[in-house]
Amino acid sequence: MKIYRFNPKAGRIAEGSFEGLIQSLDAPAPPKPGESAIKRAFKKFGLAQMHMSHLVIDDRTIYLRGKADTAKARDQMILTAGNVAGVAAVEAEIQVPPGTPDPKFLEIKTSQNLDEVAEKLPEDISGDELLDANQPLVTSKDDIYPGQTIRLPTEN
Repeated sequence: MKIYRFNPKAGRIAEGSFEGLIQSLDAPAPPKPGESAIKRAFKKFGLAQMHMSHLVIDDRTIYLRGKADTAKARDQMILTAGNVAGVAAVEAEIQVPPGTPDPKFLEIKTSQNLDEVAEKLPEDISGDELLDANQPLVTSKDDIYPGQTIRLPTEN
């Protein structure tokens, strides 16, 4: 299992719907989310739960086991769980096809949009490529917030 760290103070608030409710970094970390909140996040972003064979929450760590056909699908499972306010880590054991590259994640610090993020990266990546790599979790170049973790594009 690989461990991915997240900022527990940032993320979508796990109460009610996930529409537009973002936890501020200035606020104290909320309590750990329940399993139903994580499942609602998966449903909101259209992720197939049939590929998820195991989801457990222990304190602020989410344990995921499952199967994904692509790097993007695997990364979306990890990011969906990790970007819920109150989550500090995701331990993931997600089977992917041989040769699938490892995830590359980046925490948003102060950037206001994906074009600004792309400009700061040493890799030659555009804001449009970042948007494509993060859809449906990010719906526009401005749909990011400080403390959020996003995916950097990979070959698969």
